[in-house]
Amino acid sequence: MIDLIKAEFYQLKIRRSSKVWLLMAILMSVAMVLLPYFLGANFDSQMMIPSFIIVSTYADFATAMAPYLLLGLTITAFNNDNKHRTIVNSASVGYSRPSLYFSKSMVALVFALVFLLISFLSFAITLQIFYPTDFQLLFDRIVMDNFLAYLPIWLAYLSLYIAVLFVSDGAMPMIVLMTSLVMMPMILSLGSLATTIIRNIRPYVLTELRPTSNVSLFGVENAGNLLAILYILSFTFIGMTLFKRKEIK
Repeated sequence: MIDLIKAEFYQLKIRRSSKVWLLMAILMSVAMVLLPYFLGANFDSQMMIPSFIIVSTYADFATAMAPYLLLGLTITAFNNDNKHRTIVNSASVGYSRPSLYFSKSMVALVFALVFLLISFLSFAITLQIFYPTDFQLLFDRIVMDNFLAYLPIWLAYLSLYIAVLFVSDGAMPMIVLMTSLVMMPMILSLGSLATTIIRNIRPYVLTELRPTSNVSLFGVENAGNLLAILYILSFTFIGMTLFKRKEIK
């Protein structure tokens, strides 16, 4: 498995797409500071956008966009492995399917964490230059209150994406998945107006899950993170089971 992980990291290192994603992390984060700075430069100092608004905007934007950015990062980690049959060929020459599954999962997770780290550091450094802010407050507001709080939910999304990518042989399943994720909040919102069943189920759906979600599970109140962990285990089990049964031709 160590050799598989090394090979995956090497592929990410030499791929242009992974470098583009990391560059995007820098540009998007820097733009979150530069845009209000240059727009605010046309007004007097009392009308300048304070740093805490920029920090809150960045935290909310990163949180809202994370599931979609994570999908792109995961697809990048898989690259054209399904198209070129790299995964099934590795299985055919003796690598166990669990080792293939978890090595790819681990590398995709590390790539996502690196993207998140670069994004935060780019934002923090740029903010300190244009809007000097106490770093501890910045760290607490973004990393502690948002990133770490949402980490179990983001891992649930990651496990879902990996499960689909391991068993799909084309782009259509991911297109359907992406469309479903985008449409699900609207469908649940409309469904909640029509029936109490959907209204009761809605807080438990992945797309509706938040760290502060008022859901109870097995007698535990405010069990948003516990539910996210169950999603992770379920998607991983389903993905692994389907991948083990996938026929190698």
